[in-house]
Amino acid sequence: MSKLTTYKFHCLYEMSSGISSKPEQAGHGFPFLSFSAVFNNYFVPEALNDLMDTSKEERLKYSILEGDIFLTRTSEVVDELAMSSVALKDYTDATYSGFLKRLRPTQTDITYHKFMAFYLRSKLFRKTMTNNAVLTLRASLNENIFSYLDLILPEYDEQVKIGDLLFLISEKTELNNRINAELEAMAKTLYDYWFVQFDFPDENGKPYKSSGGKMVYNETLKREIPDGWQDDSLWNIADYFNGLAMQKHRPISSDYLRVIKIKEMTEGFSDKTEKAKATIPSKAVVNDGDVLFSWSATLLVQIWSQGVGALNQHIFKVTSKKYPKTFYYYELRNYLNHFKMMAEKRKTTMGHITQEHLKQSRIVIPKKDLIEVMDTQLKPIFQKQMMLEKENQQLTQLRDWLLPMLMNGQVTVT
Repeated sequence: MSKLTTYKFHCLYEMSSGISSKPEQAGHGFPFLSFSAVFNNYFVPEALNDLMDTSKEERLKYSILEGDIFLTRTSEVVDELAMSSVALKDYTDATYSGFLKRLRPTQTDITYHKFMAFYLRSKLFRKTMTNNAVLTLRASLNENIFSYLDLILPEYDEQVKIGDLLFLISEKTELNNRINAELEAMAKTLYDYWFVQFDFPDENGKPYKSSGGKMVYNETLKREIPDGWQDDSLWNIADYFNGLAMQKHRPISSDYLRVIKIKEMTEGFSDKTEKAKATIPSKAVVNDGDVLFSWSATLLVQIWSQGVGALNQHIFKVTSKKYPKTFYYYELRNYLNHFKMMAEKRKTTMGHITQEHLKQSRIVIPKKDLIEVMDTQLKPIFQKQMMLEKENQQLTQLRDWLLPMLMNGQVTVT
């Protein structure tokens, strides 16, 4: 069993605040580490896409070096305070946000940076963090909190083994995410090429519109579409079931379903996900592969992959007896972009989508045989994406299970 030693966090790291920048400095200049980049990543991203115009003195003072830990220093809620991200390399000329704290190691043989990336996001440390947090109008990380925090660490050599193993799991997860992003881009490009640009293969295998295929003017759409194609509404191509107010369906036993709200659509299930009776109407039960459409506040269309759940209100489960999933999924996604562009032109926020919006929306309907051919090409891509997403869930669960087991010596890395 690995020997565990308790250290004061502030004895191992030196805390510094980030740069207090002016609006005119943003968007040009040198690489810049933002609050969101830290909040969303265990490790500082390979490339920093944000830019900040900084002086040489500022780049020296607010530098980013391998082993540095960055913590979010302020948040509306305690749970989001002190989310960490660890630098795996030196970032030339980069600086970091004033909404972050930098912890620079003052030792080289007590903490291993890859291990610390997982340790600081573990349930053990997060609980310690929130128990010591200060919450006034906003949660805020300060020097006093830092001085109270303890680190319970295995020996350095064990940290290296554990950190490298968990990092390999993390790399596999990131690889799956990149593959999925490429698959999504490939599928979307193919769909748009056929059904938005109208360059589906003609009878000779050539792109229809580019090769002079017959186009006819559609009065409803106010544009030309391929001969023989029709128009219809989003409302008519699919069925929309709105979720339930799940506070009326609280579980009274250990038999329950986790509730899918907009947060779960974007972040997946968590320990704080609400629960509902398992006996809710079957229409409100969501399974992997179902198309979900959040129509209020955050407009989002996605194919669900997080396991069985109970659908909350403000989200539609979308099905269809007329058309395959691939068709209404992309038509909904494309039209959401239209709604958002309308809101941007009016300089307003698209608060929610109503039935009337769906009924008034007009879309192009290709010939049924083309829709079926497209579906046969997109289905394998959707299945591959689902497989990789499920694998990532298993890898994340394995990582979260392994960390405490590795720390207390119940599991060892050889």
